Amino acid sequence: MPSNISLPREGFTIDFVGSLAWSTILNPLILIPLVTSYYMLKPGYFTESRLGGVFGVVISALTALSLYLRITNFLNDKYQNNWTSDSKWDWEKEIVVITGGSGGIGAHLAQQLQRGSNPIIVIVDYIPLTWAPLDGRRVFYYKCDLGSSSQLRDTCQRIREEVGHPTVLVNNAGISRGVTVCDGSYADVEATIRINLIAPFLLVKEFLPEMVRQNHGHIVNVSSMSAYLPPAKMADYAATKAGLKAFHEALQLELKNEYKADKVRLSLVFLSFTRTPLFKGETNQSNFWLPLLDVDSVSEEIARVLWGGYGKTIFMPGIFRFVVMMGLGPDWVWRLVREGTGRTRVDFKGRQKLDPKSGAML
Repeated sequence: MPSNISLPREGFTIDFVGSLAWSTILNPLILIPLVTSYYMLKPGYFTESRLGGVFGVVISALTALSLYLRITNFLNDKYQNNWTSDSKWDWEKEIVVITGGSGGIGAHLAQQLQRGSNPIIVIVDYIPLTWAPLDGRRVFYYKCDLGSSSQLRDTCQRIREEVGHPTVLVNNAGISRGVTVCDGSYADVEATIRINLIAPFLLVKEFLPEMVRQNHGHIVNVSSMSAYLPPAKMADYAATKAGLKAFHEALQLELKNEYKADKVRLSLVFLSFTRTPLFKGETNQSNFWLPLLDVDSVSEEIARVLWGGYGKTIFMPGIFRFVVMMGLGPDWVWRLVREGTGRTRVDFKGRQKLDPKSGAML
């Protein structure tokens, strides 16, 4: 959990409470001296009284839990990054490709990177930029229908020739048609899978070889909690987001064991409902437990991971990291959890116009 305990844009949420606990009652720097003092000083009345005994049990349990969580986070980070560090990061020279960067999360991420550093930013999108780059910043825009393999290939070649070899790839672009399996057309299904899953795969095929050669780079795949909790009328979308998870995990092993490129970083982002052009309606969920994410909160977290130079698995909101653990329990329990997606009043109807025969963007 983050160490920042300021109230987030989403308001008073379980993640905020978790941040407070992480910095206080789950902080080993506070707990270890406290529990050590308790057992070393042993003031007779305090330790022998019922209240004192309960206090000892509580602080001992909290200390053990805090150490377990810290050690788990440490091992997660180390194994995620192959126990290596990379001193090559220079944000004046890094080339960052962001798909779907004309609006939504991608646009906010590009602007966040501009404000915090000065990388070369390449936006790949079908719609024009909806934001103006800061003065003096190096931003390139390439129009591309990511559902077209030929357009994608040509665009990647142009980027390499005109800008250079990307060192960061953020697979952010995605569409959702918001229809049932039976009602969706061939074009709806094919466009969703091509843009959300095939395009990230092909973009990695285009840009990863040079990252491997340099043993330097970072690939971020933006997935969704629908990879774990697929709602009705989003089967194709959820399948692509689950596919990104499998792609990410397989690529982790290939980078280490097949390519011997243990410093190429991989990050995977699981997002709940976020206020983007894809989203309309209300979640009908408790804002405390399942807040509607602000796009700036998401972009800031991704930027923070990129600047840190280490790969990471991000759950937003963080409570979902524990929700998905319920999937390891009885099927009926997980079914009840998934049934909760039906209570939302969210409209994910596709705003993009597609050719009904080819599925190409219009």
